[in-house]
Amino acid sequence: MASSQLTKRPAVLLMAPLLTSMMLVSCSAAPGDYGASSAPETDSTSESLVAQGDGAPAEAPQDLSGSKAEGTPRKQPQLIKTAEMVLQVETVESAVKSVSKVVKEQQGDILGLQDEVPANPSQRQTASMELRIPQAKLDTTLDRLTQLGEVQSRSIQAQDVSNQLVDFQARLRNLRKSEEQVLKILDRSGSVADVLKVTQELSNIRASIEQIDAQLQRLQNQVAYSTVRLTLKDAIASSNRQPVIGDSLKDSWAHSTRAMRELTVGLLSLGVWLLAFSPYFIGLFLLGFAGKHLLFRRSSPPAVHPTSPPADS
Repeated sequence: MASSQLTKRPAVLLMAPLLTSMMLVSCSAAPGDYGASSAPETDSTSESLVAQGDGAPAEAPQDLSGSKAEGTPRKQPQLIKTAEMVLQVETVESAVKSVSKVVKEQQGDILGLQDEVPANPSQRQTASMELRIPQAKLDTTLDRLTQLGEVQSRSIQAQDVSNQLVDFQARLRNLRKSEEQVLKILDRSGSVADVLKVTQELSNIRASIEQIDAQLQRLQNQVAYSTVRLTLKDAIASSNRQPVIGDSLKDSWAHSTRAMRELTVGLLSLGVWLLAFSPYFIGLFLLGFAGKHLLFRRSSPPAVHPTSPPADS
């Protein structure tokens, strides 16, 4: 009996910290729980202050709490901002270049561009762009974009994710503490079954850490960078736009040089083809010339030579 109790004792000692680590993983503290747990403490402190001073005024606890609230800095809310804007511009091509320049100056990125050129010249050209701008420079970027054309619509939406960030950070802290405790358990000696259970628990904890850490980084990235969905529209259709003299001359020069280049290439190609088939052409020419010469000789009558009269005796 004594030996059996001695063999069971290390297993119990190994499983006790494991159960403690599992309880820490499951008890991830939510932000709302913190506020609920702190409420009784504030009530007890206020009651103790009232009970201490017989001659103290009743407003003293309120003044202390008010001064404490004023001295505590308020945390900045963590917001995910999304802006949408529709601009009417002179030409979409030049506006896209200007937007790209503004985004580069504001240290942002262009996530997407969709330029729709209508097949019918009477329709207006539109372009849609998705931008990623640092949140600190969002207002400056929107003001710069409004200078590129006439604003038809503009909206900004914000989503507060402060509670989610606090929740993820608290869960990460608890999981890392559990990971440390499970690693300490692995350093101890025990049976193979106990080691396998602890190893499985460690892999589960690390998988949860990676998952929550990825979600936390994604939220932090969305807070740091705002999304701007921009739509650009032509003021007038391309068929109604008056051509500029410089552009007309440029187009004419481009068309003429292209036609000359195509003609030159065509003539050179024709010369190469003629040179490649020149033996056949020369052979056909010689055959034709020889046939014509033989036909001419056969069709011509033989030459008649005049005979001289006999001489008188």
